[in-house]
Amino acid sequence: MAKLIEELDRYYRDRNGIVVHVIGYDRLGQRVIYKRTGYEWECASPLIIFRARFKRIDA
Repeated sequence: MAKLIEELDRYYRDRNGIVVHVIGYDRLGQRVIYKRTGYEWECASPLIIFRARFKRIDA
């Protein structure tokens, strides 16, 4: 069986300048999984919304 969540290690910035750490991508559900600094829980966003709200940065 194929791995459902692809592990990633990338950084993105939202339109307010807040940096998030993308830790995974759910191919089946087309969701991006990321963590915010100072927030212990993982967050998830549909890919189409994530692409509209975040820009990749080099960290």
